This record gives sequence, structure tokens and C-alpha cells, in this order.
Amino acid sequence: PMLAPSPVALAFPHIEWDQLGSLRLTAQETALLRMAETNPIEYTLADSRDASMYARVLLKLLAEASAAGAGFGRVSTISDPCNEEAAVDAFDEDPLGVVSHYAIT
Repeated sequence: PMLAPSPVALAFPHIEWDQLGSLRLTAQETALLRMAETNPIEYTLADSRDASMYARVLLKLLAEASAAGAGFGRVSTISDPCNEEAAVDAFDEDPLGVVSHYAIT
């Protein structure tokens, strides 16, 4: 079965990677995340080096967000899809929870 979309998916375009210092992203990792957001995912995955690095960055996002306490905030209590305003509000309140959803979905 397919993984259900994140209830806070509409917040994903609002993630500002540079402002999430607790994730300890390098400039190269941030650039790759931006590239993946602006291009179809098939473009990023077409190059084996980019695909491998993208997978590593997603795992790093999940590890860093989890280590910083994601999973216990507001996003963990949301089960129904949010409209964009509610998703952005959830991001403002629980950015690492939204980042965790981004990495998983």
C-alpha cells in the first residue's frame, strides 16, 4: 500500500532550511534540498550521485529532527489533512515535526 500523504504537506514549500540550524545541514545539503523542491523528483533521482546524496540527506533530516525531539510536538497529533494556513501554523509551532514528515513522505 502507498504511504498516505502527510497531513502537513502544504507546509513543505514554506520550510526555510537555512533557518533550521538544529538540523546541522551543510551548504551542499541545503542546495540539494532546494534543487529537489524546484525540480521534479525524477530529475534529482536520475543522477545516481544526487539520488544517493538525497537519500542520505533525508535520513539525516529524520535523525537530526528525531534527536531534537520531533515526534512529540503538535504535528504528531494531526491526522486529518490541513489546509495551507493550518499546515503553516503547525510548521511555526513544530518545525521539526514538519521536517520529519517531509523526510518520511
